[in-house]
Order: sequence, then C-alpha cells, then structure tokens
Amino acid sequence: MDLEGCLREHGPALWRVIASYAPAGPERDDLAQEVLLAIWKALPRFRAESSAKTFVLRIAHNRCLSIAWQRARRPSGTDSGLVYLRDPASPVDDQVAARQRVERFLEHVRTLPLGQRQVLTLALEGLSHAEIATTVGITPENVAVRLGRAREALRRSLDREAA
Repeated sequence: MDLEGCLREHGPALWRVIASYAPAGPERDDLAQEVLLAIWKALPRFRAESSAKTFVLRIAHNRCLSIAWQRARRPSGTDSGLVYLRDPASPVDDQVAARQRVERFLEHVRTLPLGQRQVLTLALEGLSHAEIATTVGITPENVAVRLGRAREALRRSLDREAA
C-alpha cells in the first residue's frame, strides 16, 4: 500500500476525521499535512494485522489527538473564515447552504470531549464497534458507552441551536 492508493481509497474518511478536530481554513490544512506525513511514515510498518482503513484512521486520530493536546497547552489563534469552491453541477446557494450545515454540524462535533468525538467520528465512517475499539485502544463495550454519550451530547447541542 502506498500513500496515493491509501488516499484514493480512504481519503474522504481521512478528511472527515481531520474536520472533526479543526475548523475549515489554515488550521485544518496544517492538520491534514501533519496527518498525511504521519501516515506516509507509518505505511512501511503496515503488516495487515487490521484493515488498511483501521490502520490509517488510527494514525489520523492519534496524530489529531497529539496536535489537539499541543494546541490546548498554548493560546489559540483566531478562527479563519470559510472558503468553498463552487460545484458547477449544483446551484451556488444550495451548495453553500449544504456546506454551512456540514460546518455547523462539525462545530458541534468539535465541542464533544475527545473520547466521545473519536468514537462518533469513526462510527460515522461506518466502522464497527470492534474496529473502533482497535483504532482507539479501548474495549467494544467502552465504545458503546462513549458512542451513546456522544450521540446524546450531540443531540442536546443541536437541539439548543434549533431552539
């Protein structure tokens, strides 16, 4: 497995994981570079003991966590504005509105505690409880507990915004 093949197969999942840790803009771009570098360095050590997707997402989450902890220890900068490219197949207003909904959802996800954010993001990627447990390094039962708490916290957060 090489980085290009890895990105072709798992790129969208990687970008969604990264988006759960950083808002759109330079901060997310920097985080994506860090994650891709970590994956590139780790690929020679891939021994197929887990699925390639689990391997890649574990590296991504570990690197995102590491950077999140580093950022938590220093003062944060300003949040950048959102910039989107136009898809000619869809009306601009519809695309912008959809992208804004996704960003608002991700803002709510980023407010979750890291443990809950991890399992929720991986569950949204379609990983099973066993795969999430392997990726995060916890038991499947703990995955179920964290996932339930994450869903409830996310539901409350979204309800508060709607009210």
